[in-house]
Amino acid sequence: MTQPQAEMLDLYRASLKNAADIFKTSLENAERLQNQQLVAIRTAIVEQAKTASEIGSARTLDELLSAQSRLAGAQMERALGYWSELFQVAGQNQMAAIGQVQQQMTRMSETLAQAVTATASIRPHERKQEGRKAA
Repeated sequence: MTQPQAEMLDLYRASLKNAADIFKTSLENAERLQNQQLVAIRTAIVEQAKTASEIGSARTLDELLSAQSRLAGAQMERALGYWSELFQVAGQNQMAAIGQVQQQMTRMSETLAQAVTATASIRPHERKQEGRKAA
């Protein structure tokens, strides 16, 4: 195998490795997001049980309306907190993916530059040999 072919093979190999790394990061981010959603669901279940208990213990209409207004505020706060965390995780996932793509592009450009340099240094030598063969 000639030097340029070996360099291109190395470039291809590095590209496949980088693609696998990006896919792994994507799966890890999906797992993190899913875990966050599971925590939110579990919290909602606990809060729903607490809400049902508070509403069930209300003895008058005023107590019921008071409990409902407190619970509605808490539910709104939890919903906003959930969406805030969701967007924060999504942003972190995007930053991680962008960082990996930048690293991949840097490595690919370095490998490609090495391949071009190797090819350029071999070609004058090949031209001299071709000139000798023709003579």
